[in-house]
Amino acid sequence: MGFRDSRGDVVFGLELVSWRDDLAVSEMEKKGIEEGETGMRIKCSMNLPRGFDLQKRVLDWVDEWQNLPYISPYENAFHLAPNSDQAEKWTVGLIHELLSLLVSKKTERENLFCLAEFLGFGRIRFKKALVHFPGIFYVSNKIRTQTVVLREAYRKTMLIEKHPLMVMRNRYISLMNLVLRRGTPIRAVFGRNRKGSASCSNGGKKKDDYNRWRKSDDDGD
Repeated sequence: MGFRDSRGDVVFGLELVSWRDDLAVSEMEKKGIEEGETGMRIKCSMNLPRGFDLQKRVLDWVDEWQNLPYISPYENAFHLAPNSDQAEKWTVGLIHELLSLLVSKKTERENLFCLAEFLGFGRIRFKKALVHFPGIFYVSNKIRTQTVVLREAYRKTMLIEKHPLMVMRNRYISLMNLVLRRGTPIRAVFGRNRKGSASCSNGGKKKDDYNRWRKSDDDGD
């Protein structure tokens, strides 16, 4: 980078020397093309939770917000006023694109905030986008961890378009839960399998449990 850090070490970086417009197409733009929406007509998909009713004035504002021009997250829109609705729509589009690129379509909220600071947004703009649009993003709070989920990518708790890595992960979790439900430590299970008598006596039941697990997992896929 041509300079050294506070410790005197040489600072290295990456430079983008060639920009390809065909790769800088957001998932919202791809979906808009499939649905016949192009350019400024692209709207965000909103799936409000059941029983989550908005007041009429809020619905009117959401309609106006949806009709604002869509600016790709790969375009520089820092010229917009930070507190304007147009800037917020650009911020929402950026978060939407990031989550769309992830295998699980979700990530820890802190990861988003770190990216926001790196890009020069600041946490406040990302935080407002998550709070103002619960129909686009869902923030879960489990085990003291807040996770941001892209709503349109899920049907209830299941991914609509499953990546092979997610299928493998879910099967692994299901298998581990099966062992724990039976109240037997994993090491003890494999230890018994090495002994002929124990393996023969429990083999039939284990096979039935495994088959039920595979069947329920296949039905979920």
